[in-house]
Amino acid sequence: MDYDWPIDLERIQAYFDDPKTVSHYARAVANIGLWKSEEAAFRDWIRRDHRILDIGCGAGRIAFGLWRLGYRNIVGVDLSQQMVIEATHIARCLEMPVVFEQEDATDLSVENGRFDIAIFGFNGLMQIPGRNLRRRALREIKRALASAGVFIFTTLDRDDPLYRNVFQDEGDFSHDVTRNPNLLEEGDRHFKTAHGTTFMHVPHQEEVIEDLELTGWSIESSRMRSEISSETEATRSFSENCRF
Repeated sequence: MDYDWPIDLERIQAYFDDPKTVSHYARAVANIGLWKSEEAAFRDWIRRDHRILDIGCGAGRIAFGLWRLGYRNIVGVDLSQQMVIEATHIARCLEMPVVFEQEDATDLSVENGRFDIAIFGFNGLMQIPGRNLRRRALREIKRALASAGVFIFTTLDRDDPLYRNVFQDEGDFSHDVTRNPNLLEEGDRHFKTAHGTTFMHVPHQEEVIEDLELTGWSIESSRMRSEISSETEATRSFSENCRF
């Protein structure tokens, strides 16, 4: 369905509750699993005794991948109730007792300092509409982490050749903030996929750094996925190059 008013969290939730979207993410559990770059990053930063919060967990692709690597203290959360239901069902089928709960990243119900590691994979942070809401999520994630906690996330990069070309196309309505009523700010995209119409904010790296610093984070590493590992064809088809 097309819309003619700015994107909001309610519409994001509706997209991810849609059975077609849930099915797409469930297939990724079986057919994609962890990206090679994700596995490398997780091995670098996560100890086996760490308490892990997988934000925007979808159907559990990352959470189950972590379990297979030997991590056991994992909680997956997602805005979509249907994603949580699907992930819980898959966990039972795989006999992996990962806990999944419905949560809004901009208003987490978890207590302060509960986790050591937070993960927001598959560019999930940038599917939160509006810079103020993304900053609120960054503050909430920091609050949920212990003082030495680490946040690992990915985001598309507007300076990557693919998106540099996309945003140079002045005739592309999907990102034209002056004509597309679904958009909130420069860098937003509202576009159709095989399983529905969705939203993504595509920032420059400088924007992400500014928001991290404003919300109290220090940056230990910033690397494109292609710099970390050569991915499988299945992973490249599932997701474009992104920044860790």
